[in-house]
Amino acid sequence: MTTITKSDIVIVGSGFSGTLTAVNLLSLGLGDKEVVIIDSKPQICRGLAYGTGDDNLLLNVPAGNMSALHKIPDHFLKYCQTIDPAFNEGSFVSRRIYGDYLEFTLIEAEQKAAKSIKRTSGTVLSVRPQVGTDHFCVSLADGTIVQALKVVLALGHFQPQSPLPSTQLNQISYISNPWDVSAFDHVRRDTQILILGTGLTAIDALFKLTSAGHKNITLMSRKGLLPHPHRATPKPPSKNSFPQFFDVQNLTVRYAIKALRESIRSRCRDGEDWRDAMNELRPYTPEIWSKFSTKEKKRFLRQAIGFWDIHRHRLSPVAYNRLEKLIATEQATILAGRLVDVTQQKDKCIAIIQPRGGDKNKQLSIGTIINCTGPNSDVEKVTSPLIQQLLSEGLIASDKLGLGILINDQYEVINANNQSVAGLHYIGPLLKSKYWEAIAVAELRKHAQQVASELLR
Repeated sequence: MTTITKSDIVIVGSGFSGTLTAVNLLSLGLGDKEVVIIDSKPQICRGLAYGTGDDNLLLNVPAGNMSALHKIPDHFLKYCQTIDPAFNEGSFVSRRIYGDYLEFTLIEAEQKAAKSIKRTSGTVLSVRPQVGTDHFCVSLADGTIVQALKVVLALGHFQPQSPLPSTQLNQISYISNPWDVSAFDHVRRDTQILILGTGLTAIDALFKLTSAGHKNITLMSRKGLLPHPHRATPKPPSKNSFPQFFDVQNLTVRYAIKALRESIRSRCRDGEDWRDAMNELRPYTPEIWSKFSTKEKKRFLRQAIGFWDIHRHRLSPVAYNRLEKLIATEQATILAGRLVDVTQQKDKCIAIIQPRGGDKNKQLSIGTIINCTGPNSDVEKVTSPLIQQLLSEGLIASDKLGLGILINDQYEVINANNQSVAGLHYIGPLLKSKYWEAIAVAELRKHAQQVASELLR
């Protein structure tokens, strides 16, 4: 049975981006406009990142830099101190607390505005312009249709691409979605586990497994690089101007890396830390990214992204110390290589691995493979019914590099005919195609504020 409801604005997704869009709409003043947040999960404001109940999983950024509100930098810190006064701006708190904080922030915004955001639990299958009107029809799996003047696609991360054809992976114990916590409960403790990836998601998986008693785990990526740690006493970045060594015509990746390294060496000689240089780049990363040609962007993704990620996306000191101990006690092994093939043999499988720099493949007897190679941002390869519908009907278009979807400066999506779709906006990590840095709180909170402003124009 079809149920039709109406709203002025529909936000599809209630993770960080969707929640903050709603918060900013409330703070800017909605008047008599109605807003609906739709999410497949009954508990909103969590998303993939903050839906865990495991307090062993910490934020990778200190509390002083995690305010959801751009204009109130200590908003999160003050919330933390209502839980425990011992928290300070350098504390690395649990992700569960941050999920609670996002829900608190939305409720606080509703109370200040004396207006409520409607929550709807359901899976959105399609978003279509309604023929002959200026409305969109948002269709849910349960038959509900919400008619809206404007729609915000606040879609988060999609699960990693498969390393091998599904015909091979279906024969083995394989976890394709590293954020599916329940899948980890079925992993046997008496076999070796292969985690594909050595980044933050892979380390989260390692911590979950070792907390459950698993001790024989191999983490493998092409280069075998691990994230660096934050300093034990982090400090906020200085407010400097655009780095002059990037202010050149025809910027190349080779020149950019060389100039950045020289700048870091110089600052370290003066007693500073390389993290200071990385942190101060953040406000200007979108501008630097735009200076690269498509050819140079491809070169960065092919040659430099691994080194960028381990310096840019760092671990808390506590998490880094835990990782070091797991490696030192041989509960975890780090391997540089590539998965070539897998074959099933009774109750275990043989992984064929090509080591980095080696000619001879090696075999690894394992019980389970977990894919932690990073979120899939190539929407052409995303299996989500909503993304497939939007692509097949030409309402959105993938960028050339497979980093996300195309948008204009007003965050409206650009369709297959290279035209913006009025009233259909996007916010989330797929903004990487335009801004590169679009997956962390510091950037997304600004985007959420700007999207809300555009929605109320």
